[in-house]
Amino acid sequence: MAISTRSVSLLLVMLLLSSLAGCVAPEPMLGTTDVTENPQQAEAPERMTIVAATAGRSVDGGATMDVVEAANGAPTLLIWVAAGCSGCHDWTEALRTMRANGTFDANLSVVSVHRYPSFEDTKDVVARYGTVNSSTEATWPLLLPDEDAFVVNAANGQLSTTSLVEAFGNPVTPTLQVLDGNGYLVWESRTYWANASVLNEVEGLMHGLLEVDA
Repeated sequence: MAISTRSVSLLLVMLLLSSLAGCVAPEPMLGTTDVTENPQQAEAPERMTIVAATAGRSVDGGATMDVVEAANGAPTLLIWVAAGCSGCHDWTEALRTMRANGTFDANLSVVSVHRYPSFEDTKDVVARYGTVNSSTEATWPLLLPDEDAFVVNAANGQLSTTSLVEAFGNPVTPTLQVLDGNGYLVWESRTYWANASVLNEVEGLMHGLLEVDA
């Protein structure tokens, strides 16, 4: 029996649609998250602070620190660091030098935060940034949060359900960020090598925030 041209065309269309059926809703790309499959994912609080153990030196001000509380209404420069990060060493040395020679206001609050406790021993971090008179000594507080640390809501002091690093945008090392005196994240730089102009920008921003809050 002869098959009409119309029947052949219909058959071809059906085969084509069948072959495309798996392409209508593509799978998410590697490295992305389908938020519809993670409805319990919590948003970071609008106002944030870090509460963590310190390196235990006199400059750290105690065994633990609440960054926003310690700043007492002033902004804080955060430097996310790792022991083996050359850029972190460079920023630490540059800022230490500028604070010492008066080209960066030493009264402004600065805190270094260990970024990778999951695979870097805190002893190595303390040895790198806590050794007195070394070129990479952080002459300001050094925080050592746990691997599973959560960010604290600065508005009420309660522990949130958002991980610390997610709340701060998964910073790489080095990353410089500024928290204002209320715990709002207001500035960030991921410039790898130390740059005096970036530190000058930060200093100006922090002085401006102090004037606004005065």
